[in-house]
Amino acid sequence: MYIDFIVNKTDVSDIELKDTLTKVLTFSNLINSITVPYYYLKTTKGLISENYNQDISLSCLIDYPMGISDLKTRQFAVSQAIKSGATAIDICMPQNLAANRKYDKIREDIKNISDISLDKNIKYRYILEYRNFDHHCLKKICEIFENFNIQYVFPSSGYFIDNLADNIIAGVFLHQNSKNLNIICTGDAWTEKHFATVNKSGLFGIRLSSYPVLKNFLAFNYTQS
Repeated sequence: MYIDFIVNKTDVSDIELKDTLTKVLTFSNLINSITVPYYYLKTTKGLISENYNQDISLSCLIDYPMGISDLKTRQFAVSQAIKSGATAIDICMPQNLAANRKYDKIREDIKNISDISLDKNIKYRYILEYRNFDHHCLKKICEIFENFNIQYVFPSSGYFIDNLADNIIAGVFLHQNSKNLNIICTGDAWTEKHFATVNKSGLFGIRLSSYPVLKNFLAFNYTQS
């Protein structure tokens, strides 16, 4: 299963960040990506380089967690993240555009952001907040993602309390409406029962934000193999 580790707290000191990521990177052969806000990019890039595992994607959070910035601000943030070493971009769906069904504007946003790194091997991963959209809206967004070859989607930001079962149901719904989408579960999971539920869901991956939980998830998977 694809595993992403995210640092989404804003009050983490440099010492805490380095300590956490150093421990996370002891499992560098088992995790696929690390996601951080822009201001942690440089430190995280250095730690990944020291670990000599260039297969780990380094993703930067953009317009997180609300997706309320104007389109030009989002584009500038993406360009700065790529210049700073991000190999993936985790960008929130513009909430107001989706809420008002402004699909042409959403297409414009995705196209303009994709064009920033046209000649670079950058993965674009979109963050939704499934509880804010009805099924029709989610279906339309899946169609747009498919047209722009967006392959990675998170059902929610993971910044707010999120029921695991609801998150998985939303993830399965998204995948059913676009088989090309790799859905990464962002529901709250920390027990063996939760881990088993995620594994049985058939979703592409999971996002975790706690080192102890990551360690327990990997240990659980080892006992199941």
